[in-house]
Amino acid sequence: MITNAVLEELQDEELEDTIALAKGILKKRDDLRKAEAMEQARALRLKAQSEARALLATVGLSLKDVNHKRKHRGARYQSGRLYRHPAKAELV
Repeated sequence: MITNAVLEELQDEELEDTIALAKGILKKRDDLRKAEAMEQARALRLKAQSEARALLATVGLSLKDVNHKRKHRGARYQSGRLYRHPAKAELV
């Protein structure tokens, strides 16, 4: 364990090297934690997908049926054209 007294006795270059080494170790640990979290997230996603497939299969559906997005377009108005109100013809 490095104590404050030991750090106080270090020269500037030694202290900078120690800081750089500590930052490198922290970065490795952070990268390792992130990699493990990504692996767990992938495993959970695969498990959830397989459970979802099984559930949908019991009712005769698939994931494609759930993910199907309908293309719905509302009224497309074009500039320069007159549009009338469907119930009141005097409204333009």
